[in-house]
Amino acid sequence: MKQPIIASLIAFSLFSCQSANDNDDTSQDVQESVSTKNNNSKRSSSSTKDEFSANNDTSQDVHETVSTEYYNYGESTFSTENAFSAAELVSNFAVSGEDSAWATVAGPITQVCTTKGCWMSTAIDSNNNLFVDYDYEFLLPTNSQGQNMVMYGYIYWDTTTVAQLRHYAEDRGASQEEIDAITEPLAEYMFKAKGVKIERPADA
Repeated sequence: MKQPIIASLIAFSLFSCQSANDNDDTSQDVQESVSTKNNNSKRSSSSTKDEFSANNDTSQDVHETVSTEYYNYGESTFSTENAFSAAELVSNFAVSGEDSAWATVAGPITQVCTTKGCWMSTAIDSNNNLFVDYDYEFLLPTNSQGQNMVMYGYIYWDTTTVAQLRHYAEDRGASQEEIDAITEPLAEYMFKAKGVKIERPADA
């Protein structure tokens, strides 16, 4: 009677060991699967970060390569950053109480002397221009109307005589009728430029 009981105990013991081994193997498989998923997740996260970093680097490269080049006339060492528009300059100067004020101004060239390039204008608004001259210290291209520019100098208030106004009208190609219609001197804001930078076209 003892032999069957002993045999049964041995069989039960072997079955328990086998079951335990199977559980261990299953647990190990689960752990390896979780570990594999975690590694894949880390690799995916790392790859995404690397791609994002690469995209940022590319964006930075593009940003750094975009710059404006200029043709320089007169003084060329001034910075083009933080430039006023003509409207902003006139508005600030009008309430300043000063006789003159130095500034950097950016805007389109709306008029230019077509004979020598000895003066130009830039728009204050749709009806008014800021007259700019440079005392013949340099000349601008006579075909520069419509081009963007940045200039450095000072604004002041002055009166232009009828003779001067008619001369400027001739320089810009006004008709004789327009010239003859100028009969009054004009008190206005003017700008004395020490340097002008004209924006270079991208394909130049």
